[in-house]
Amino acid sequence: MARLRLLRDALTGERYYREAATGMAFRRIVGSLVWPCGERPGCLVVLGETRSRQNVLGALRHDVHRLEEIRSDDVSVLVSRMARMTEDWLVQYWATPMADNRVYLLDDANDSQRRLRRPLLHYGDPQGWQGRGEGLLPFYHALAQRRTRSEKTLFFDGPCDAAVEILKLQPEDASRRPTDFPAAAALFFALAEIDVDPWPEWGERAKLYGGPADELGGY
Repeated sequence: MARLRLLRDALTGERYYREAATGMAFRRIVGSLVWPCGERPGCLVVLGETRSRQNVLGALRHDVHRLEEIRSDDVSVLVSRMARMTEDWLVQYWATPMADNRVYLLDDANDSQRRLRRPLLHYGDPQGWQGRGEGLLPFYHALAQRRTRSEKTLFFDGPCDAAVEILKLQPEDASRRPTDFPAAAALFFALAEIDVDPWPEWGERAKLYGGPADELGGY
């Protein structure tokens, strides 16, 4: 059962998500998947970007909340939970490195989703991703630092394995691949979908699309 409702603002026509349990309103929902690496379990993260803006040291920025996080060293568990989270949170897109050979499991999952007439998993490389990610850890780490230093705009809303793993990163880890740290990378990749590809405000989007268009891909 979906934890969100997709609504339309009666005045502006803007479409947005409202979480049933908290009443929070989000302009977009993004997810990420990072497979297990060595002894570190894989991780799924879903983030929501709030509808309202906050002032951050003179800049207007939307808060980001972690809505759910799942860790497992069993890839079948990750895939099944990804399908469920797609429905629970109405996730339109999952960021996951396509260079990983295990991506074929998502194709198989979509075959099953089609047979069951369930929502498909839409996925692709994270924003800024190149090759297998060598040397990209500082880039993604900086995105999280922007939202956690000074005025905080990234909220975990409870214990967060990804945040713990990020805090454990050391300077010597800078040359490693983000996916060597699955929980940290899952948070980084989801956050990159928001911060590397910022949406303009609704009024600007309405002008861009020529009116209150439904830009959310069928919802």
